Formats: sequence, C-alpha cells, structure tokens
Amino acid sequence: MTLSLVPQPREVRGHQGFFALTSPLRVSYNDEWSDVVDVFAADVMASVGWAVHRVASGEGSDIRLNYDATRAAEGYTVHVGDQVVLGASSSAGFAYALTTLRQMGPSQLWSTSVTTLESWTLESVVIVDEPAFGWRGAHLDVARHFFGVDVVLRFIDLLAAHRMNRLHLHLNDDQGWRVDVPAWPRLSEIGSVRSSSPIGHESENRRDDVPHGGYYSVDDVAEILEHARRRHVEIIPEIDLPGHAQAVLAAYPQFGNTDDQLQVWTNWGISEYVLNVEDVTLDFVEDVVRYVAGLFPGSPVHIGGDECPTAQWEASDAARTVMQRHGFEHASQLQGLYTRRLAEVLQRDGHAVLAWDEVLDAEVPQRTTICAWRGVDKGVQAAQLGLDVVMAPMQYLYFDWLSSDSLDEPVAVAPVPCFTTWEKVYGFEVIPADLDPALTHHIRGAQVQLWTEYIDSTERLDYMAFPRLCAFSEVVWGTADDVDTFRARLEHHLERLDAFGVAYRPLDRATRA
Repeated sequence: MTLSLVPQPREVRGHQGFFALTSPLRVSYNDEWSDVVDVFAADVMASVGWAVHRVASGEGSDIRLNYDATRAAEGYTVHVGDQVVLGASSSAGFAYALTTLRQMGPSQLWSTSVTTLESWTLESVVIVDEPAFGWRGAHLDVARHFFGVDVVLRFIDLLAAHRMNRLHLHLNDDQGWRVDVPAWPRLSEIGSVRSSSPIGHESENRRDDVPHGGYYSVDDVAEILEHARRRHVEIIPEIDLPGHAQAVLAAYPQFGNTDDQLQVWTNWGISEYVLNVEDVTLDFVEDVVRYVAGLFPGSPVHIGGDECPTAQWEASDAARTVMQRHGFEHASQLQGLYTRRLAEVLQRDGHAVLAWDEVLDAEVPQRTTICAWRGVDKGVQAAQLGLDVVMAPMQYLYFDWLSSDSLDEPVAVAPVPCFTTWEKVYGFEVIPADLDPALTHHIRGAQVQLWTEYIDSTERLDYMAFPRLCAFSEVVWGTADDVDTFRARLEHHLERLDAFGVAYRPLDRATRA
C-alpha cells in the first residue's frame, strides 16, 4: 500500500484493484448525515471544483454512508471496492472517514483555492479505525496576541484535518482581555488593548510602541462555535483568574489588593498584580465566568488557576483576615476559594470544569479535570487523587518552545535546552509509565499548548505548530510507532499542508529529539 495517512489508522488491509472517482461525486446517505456530507462537499468544491450529488440508496453511487452500530462513537470504516463504503455510528465517525478518504487522494484535495483534477484513483483497501483517547486537543492563547475569527476558523480546519477534537481558547491574561461582557464593559473597552508589546525577547527590554488589541463579540463566538460544530471540534473557553489579572485590574482596579492605577501589561511573564479575595471580588469573577461560559452552552470551561503570585495576599491585612477565617496556613491556599466557587457554580450550570495543575496545591473539588502542564508527575498526582487528567506537559507539548537547538530558530519563550523537536513529540507517551494501571482510565487524553508571546502572526503560528502537531495527532490517536516510518508518511503529508497554505517548519531542520 502507498497510503500516507496522518494520523495513521489502527488497521489497514490492502486488496488488489482500484476505483476511480470523477466529478460529480454521487453520494448515498441518510438525512441524519446531511451536515457531514455538506461539509465534505464544500471542501471538495473549494479545492478541485467537483460537485457532490446526493443519490437514492437504490441508485448507483460512488460513495455510500452506512450506519454501523458496532462502531465506537468516533470510530469508522472505509471500504474501497467497486464503490466506497463508509461505516460509522455517529456524525464524527463519518466526518473522520471522509477526512481519511480525502487524504487517500491527491494533495490538491486540500487546496484552499480551486485546482484542476480530472480523476481521483483509490487503491482497494479496508480501513478499520478509532481513536485511543477521547481528548485530542490544542490550546491557543489569544490573549498575548489576539487572533481574529478567520484565523481561529482556519486553525479549527487544521485540527479537524488531523482528526483532533478540542480547541482550548485562552481568553484573558495580564496582556489582554478577549471576550465582550456587556455587564462589565470596561473589560473590552480598557482591558482588551495594551499600548505596546516587546520586540525580540522579553529580556531585551524593548517595546514597539504599537497598540495591540481585539476581542470577540457575541456574534464572533457564535460563528466560531458553529464552524467548530460542523468540524466536530469542541471549544473550551478559559478565563484564568485570580492570577494573570492585570488587564482585569486595569479595567476595574477596585478588585485589586492595592490602590495602584494600572495599565494592561506591556511585558510578558507574570504580573504580581492579582485579584483580592474579598466577597465582592469573588462575586464579580463568578458573574463574569458564568456569562462567558454561557456563550459556550454545554462546553467544558477552563478556570485557569495557574501561576498565581501570592506576595500581594501575604502583604494584605484583608487577605490575612480571610486566611484566619478559613483556617489557612499559607497564602497559596486562597487560590482554592476561587477554584471551589467557580467549579461548583459551573458544574451546577451543566459545565465540566478544567484547571491547570497548580490547583492541586490547595483543595480541589471532585470532578475537576486537571491539565497537567508542569510535568508528567502532576498527571500522576491528579489521577491518584481520583481526578481526570488531560496531559499537557511542557517538556513535550509546549509548542511555544523552540523547535530545535539550531541558532536559526526564531525567538521563543526560552533558550536552549528548552526545545522540542517533532521527533520528541512523536515519542511522547500519553499514559505515564509509572501510573498504576488501575488508574489509567483517569487519563482522558492530551493537548498541545501554543502560548503566543512570540507568536504574533498566522505564519509564525503555522511554523510553531507544524509539523509538531502532525506528530502529536498520531500520538493522541494512539497509533504512533516507528519515527522513521512516520517521517516517510509525514513527508507526503506535508504536500497536503502545502496545498492548504500552511507555513510549516521544514523537516530537514529537525533531526534530533
């Protein structure tokens, strides 16, 4: 077989023969799968100008969608014989089957502008496939550098092309607030714009003196959600408090611990300015987070909780009084007031709750899913506490790190030895080796992180994400094997990314793990 699929399916059985497709494609399917076929039809029309016509089940068809109750929720089959027969039990399964089918064709099928394709020849094959993990995600920081709706939609398309199913949007930080909250208008009026950004690395202490801003309206969020739904990608909004709060405090200084008049931060790193722990501030945060969560009905919500400095709490008489009232011994325990309150109210509202692994340093409400970023050991710790885990260790899955130790790499968040090649990503094991097998059910999957201090354009986003995201997609699908075999498939897969217009990092510069 000459198939070069990414991620590779679980089972591929080749047979003798070929089947040729030409325009218009005749597709047979039930009404239940109309949305899936419509998306496929739009993709084919946009890339090669082919029409897709629906035909009745009794008529001759090129492609037939068959409901198969034996398939897992995201599982599918592709059978190429004297026609193409796709089997699945869900819309997602059929979407993945059609994505795999597109990969089985020429790279022109991934073009973003119409190209010429006379015919499409498929090798006879049977593919049986399903993912190993339900959470196959990517995190995109739109706070440090704002990316408009068009870029987010494009990124969703690229995730779906790799059969990934989660997009975690980091919607606020010290450097900007990125979603409109009508009840608190200064968040978008003031908190969404900073006066300048660092030039080069933060350590160089240079600024561009160019305002940077932007935020998503209610309509923007609705457009993102609808596009993601059609691509079978779930959006996870994150509001990260009580740390990473300087943009909030620039808008509403009354929720801080000092009388300082702040601006949205123009540095990278972590501001010392955090929210106070007074009841009125907790009320404010609950109101804001519940509103934002309501824009994403039924979606999981990430409540942040990472990297919260405690110096201002330690210096605050009001914070010490709260500590005494709760019997806390350490200021870091105040973080738990936010974690518990937000987790409880969001769960009552029907949202699953996620948080970064620092919340393990205080009392964590049950049913909170931990994003383990500081290391694999944090995922083990969370699972041992009976909590579900999304693995996100920076040593493997932080794509803001350098792609190699080459001096030619563009500036990134940290210098060598903080670099992660695609080969290293491909060697990542989602299930920690030292985790008790009885606890592996707590590992829901994994996600990569794209923090954007040094990702300020679509081109830089492409460069930092790809081909590392290609390698990750196979790891989290559960079919990674030999890195050299993968590289051979990846070289062919990059032709698809070329057609899509992805400014990926060339392979020949990534040779060491």
